[in-house]
Formats: sequence, structure tokens, C-alpha cells
Amino acid sequence: MPSPSRVWVIGLDGVPWTLLQPWIDQGHLPTLARVQAGGAWGELRSTLQFLTAVAWSSFITGMNPGKHGVFDFARRVPGSYDQELTNAARRAGRSLWRLLSDAGRSVGVVNVPMTFPPEPVNGFLISGLDTPGLDSAYTFPPALKQEVNDIHFIAVSTVGKSHAHYLRETLEGVDKRFALLRRTIARQPLDFYMWVEMETDAIQHCSWHLMADPGQPGHDAILQVYKRIDGHLAHLVETLPEDVTLIIMSDHGAGPIVKTLYLDRWLARQGWLHYKQERGRTLGDRARAAARVGLRQTLYLAQRFLPVAAKGFLKRFSRAHAAVDTFIEKADYDWSRTLAYATGNLGNINLNIQGRDPQGVIAPDQVEQVIAQIRAALHELRDPDSGEPMVAAVLRREEVYSGDLVDRAPDLLIRWRGDAYLATKDYEGRPDGPLFGAKQKFGRHGAAYALDQTGTHIMEGMCMLYGHGVQPHARLQDAQLVDLAPTILHLLDVPIPRASDGRVLTEALIPELAHKPPRYEEEDQGIAGGPGSDLSPADEAAIRARLQGLGYVA
Repeated sequence: MPSPSRVWVIGLDGVPWTLLQPWIDQGHLPTLARVQAGGAWGELRSTLQFLTAVAWSSFITGMNPGKHGVFDFARRVPGSYDQELTNAARRAGRSLWRLLSDAGRSVGVVNVPMTFPPEPVNGFLISGLDTPGLDSAYTFPPALKQEVNDIHFIAVSTVGKSHAHYLRETLEGVDKRFALLRRTIARQPLDFYMWVEMETDAIQHCSWHLMADPGQPGHDAILQVYKRIDGHLAHLVETLPEDVTLIIMSDHGAGPIVKTLYLDRWLARQGWLHYKQERGRTLGDRARAAARVGLRQTLYLAQRFLPVAAKGFLKRFSRAHAAVDTFIEKADYDWSRTLAYATGNLGNINLNIQGRDPQGVIAPDQVEQVIAQIRAALHELRDPDSGEPMVAAVLRREEVYSGDLVDRAPDLLIRWRGDAYLATKDYEGRPDGPLFGAKQKFGRHGAAYALDQTGTHIMEGMCMLYGHGVQPHARLQDAQLVDLAPTILHLLDVPIPRASDGRVLTEALIPELAHKPPRYEEEDQGIAGGPGSDLSPADEAAIRARLQGLGYVA
């Protein structure tokens, strides 16, 4: 039996094999080529929906969303149509680092999404994308903030930047991320260390279209980011201690956006969603709608032509506007006639059911009929250019998830054909507008953000295992994101929770570890729900604006 190991996890958000393998084969990524050649590797199937918040929460807990309760970056407030942002405190289930800490293992966790507010661990934790700002309490222990505040950052903003400017800042961001890795990985002896690089996903969202034209400036933007990461990884791999199992993984993959669909506008055309008629709109409704249009026009001009200092002020102002935008738009719906409405930007539909929703319309005995009608209509949806069906499947939440929190999920989830369509919302409340768009602007304020979103998420991510205890030249078999937590616990000889939905990836391990029976907790300890975290209005606004600017939410 091999000696006890340590585990290091490098998360590369959104990296797909469709990009990685050709660039490895062409010699662009020698470090990742070395890891692949000497270790175990394969596709890693994400969650549905394959959103950052959902996927990382499933990695963290080893459970499907029906158990941990995170289905998007925002969730419905029970008993209302309002939405609130999700975070670590609003997630159910014990985290991987909670399990390791309780078992006496030392842990270091850096920049993993959905880790704010930071929980006390046996080691340290620096929260990731859902951190409100660097002025917040984003580290455990709190004193660690003073050690990393000079180098840590949350995300590279897209606001008011050319593509060249954004790429330059993204590459600088990669350098800073690895500087933080080097500073923290050697901070103290650790049994488990994890660090996540987010810039892979972000650059793909705004640069995918450039790869099609080698003569276009920035056509190799994504490759430049991958190469910068590969160069930084070289020293880590070359000096990997003999007792460390290295896991390099992504939470989902990436691909092109063929088209965007205004899903709420489509629902309105079908007669399932209704906006307030002009005669039913209060003076306040009309004033807010006019203010939204004027604000977007002002922000567009200002972000293009004002000096940097003024842009910074407008960025903060637009965050405050974004915080209430969702509420304002929902006030435009005529709930007394609305049967279904869209949420998120990958294709979720909620029904408006009597007895469950505040102004429910669908009688409980009519739910199945409405679902059948929506399903049939979506399957008839065709790409207006190719004529091909756009929808691969329309799934009820019970078909996708299991667990006590399934009732918090959207009622219906759309799986787009090829994962190549982006569902977005019509924020002007104009059911007579176009159904389809070719490009989606970052952020809520349209062209105030210079960059187009041309890349989206796909289900299949990647995973490589290398080093201690790994079977060289092994291929992963039907591996899923939820399998990594049980595998890590197995490597560190810590019992696996019975609520886990994953398995140990035994095909990636040497025979001594593969044949060792996984240890499970003797009793089912249940799934504790998070206590909740009341974000201030300013914190919620800052997080929401950042997610919109990165294309993570509509």
C-alpha cells in the first residue's frame, strides 16, 4: 500500500478538451502534455445546468443540486417572485474542506467560487468569485487578508474596454493568480490545497468568435491565456513532491454561441407570459421603464467617451442600478395572466402555480397539460437560418435532480442542441421585438460594455490526475464532477458521506488504491442546510454587476 498522500487541485474554470487536446498535440502546452502523458485523464461531465455557481457547488459537496440547493447564481425567495443571490452560507451540505478539517487534515483553499463567506477550516481559505469586494471579510483566518490583499483580485472587469485591453489585463491577472498560488501553497504544511483560475472561462466568453479568423487581431487570445497558464504550471509539475497527487480539472467546458433566444419574449408570443398593458401600468411602472431606457443610453455614451475616473463612478452607479433591476422588470409582468416565465441564461422556465406562487394561475391539475404544451412548442423551435431543431431536451426538475431541495429548482430545464444557444431576457418588455440575436452584450446595459459574449458553457469539462497513486496512461470512464470529492477523500483516507452522489475514480488509481474499498461514514449524518447570509444591498449590487459583466448571469 502506498504511503499516505497529499492532494493538490488546480481548477481551470471552463476548460474543454475540444481546445485543450489540439493545442497539446500541436506542442503549445508542454506542461499539460506532460501531465496527460504521465497520468490519468478524460472528460468530466458537469451538472445541469452547467453554470459556475451550480457546478462548483456540486464539486465542493460531491452532491447533485437537488441536495445542495444551488441551481443558479440567484434563487427564488420562497413565497415571492423575488430573487436573491446564492453563496456558501446559502448552500446545503458539508464542503470537502469541512470534511477534511473535521478529520484532522490541514487544508488551504484559494479562489474557489461559492466560498463566500469563508468558513472556518483547519488551515486557511480565501474566497472566490462571489466575494463582494476586497474590503469585505474574505479570508479565514481574518488576519490572512493582510498577507494577500496586495495581490488577490476577484475578476478582471469587461466594462468599457477594448478586446486588446481586456486581454492584456487578463494575462496580467493570470500572473497575479499564480503569484498568489506560490505565496499560499508554501504558507504552511497542508494535506490538501486547492486553487482556481477563472480567467480561462472569462476570456472564452468574449473571444470565441476570434478563433475562426487567423487574420483577425486577437484571434489567439484564448491560446495566449492557456499558454501563460501552462508556463506557470511548469515549475509546479517539475517540482511536484513525491507524496502529492495532482488533479487538474474544470467545472464544465466551453463552446460557441450560435444564437441567443429571448426566452421570455418567446413565452409571451406563445401566450404563456403577459406584460402589463399600458392601461394597467401605474405611473410608477411607466416612469421606471422610461428611466431604464434613458439610463442605458447614458451609460453607453459615458462608457465610450468619459475619462477613466468618471467611468469608475458610473461603474459603481450601474452596480446599484443592477441590484434593483430584476425587481423592477418583474413588476412589468401581469402575474394574473402569466403561466410561465424565464429565469437564468441557459434556459430555465418557472411555472406560476396556484397555491404555490403568490399570484398563481395554473391549477394544480393543469400543470401536466401546460408542461406538455411547453415541451411540444420548444421541440418545434427551429434555428431561423439552418432550420435545425434548437432544443435537444426539455426536462422536469425531478428528472434531473434528487434530494430534499428539488422544489427550489426551476420547474423546467432546457438542454439546447449542441449546448450552442444562449437563452436571455428581453429587458425592455417588448413582446413584439425579435426572438433571436446573433450576439449578446456583456452586462445589463447593452453597448455600454464594448465586448460581445460569443462563447458559452458546455456540459463536458476535463480532468487529469498525476503523481502519487495515479495509474499512468489510464482513461477516465464516464467521470462526473461529483466524483472528485469522493476520490479526494479516498486518497486522503477520510470517510465519504453517505449523501455523496459520486464514486471513487478507481480507474485512475494504481491497483493498491483502486482495490482498497472506499470508507463511508458509519451513519448518515444528513445534509445540513447553510444558515444563510444577509448580504448588504451594496454587496449584492457589487456581486450582481460583476456576474453580469462577465456573462455569468443575464
